[in-house]
Amino acid sequence: MAALSAAAALAAPAAADAALLGAAPQKDCYRAGEQVTLAGSGYTPNQGVAIASDGQALGSDIADAAGNFGGSLRVGVPSGEKVKTYTATDQTNPANTAAVQLRISALTVNLRPKRGKPSRRFRIGARGFTTGKTLYAHVVRKGFRRNIRIGRLKGPCHKISARKRLFPVGIATGLYRVQFDSKRRYSKSTKVKVVRGFQVRRRIR
Repeated sequence: MAALSAAAALAAPAAADAALLGAAPQKDCYRAGEQVTLAGSGYTPNQGVAIASDGQALGSDIADAAGNFGGSLRVGVPSGEKVKTYTATDQTNPANTAAVQLRISALTVNLRPKRGKPSRRFRIGARGFTTGKTLYAHVVRKGFRRNIRIGRLKGPCHKISARKRLFPVGIATGLYRVQFDSKRRYSKSTKVKVVRGFQVRRRIR
């Protein structure tokens, strides 16, 4: 966990044995893979601070001469969403510890049914698109491009469940790229996205 001198300003100075811990940016929900800064104060000057997530050690940092430290970490959950507790413990005085809770969501899109006509309506369940208020799907192949508004994202972790038709009736056969993101227009360079490949085949009667 690399020290960040500017991060120490996130936590106000505190007396010895009165540790404080904060996170920035402050958000209701963090997307898995997002970079978060933890900053603390009130630790033993020039000594180690142990960082843990739900009791599992992540690493350590060194408090400065004023007892402050700051560092960054990448948060994550394997699936769904979870409130995780991050702690910073004074390695010289283990009783001096502070904690902060962060709600974290995986970035996922689930589609049902798995089989059927390309023009069928899909049940779309998505979460973790914290970069916007609305979910879109962009269907792309060579000269074909279709932007579809899936619906408004809800809750702190920006979730949605909706039924939408992604492919029009009579769409040409081929491999299509379907990109889900919170942008109205398609861009391959959009950073926060979930991409799926769909092979449309001609039906044999």
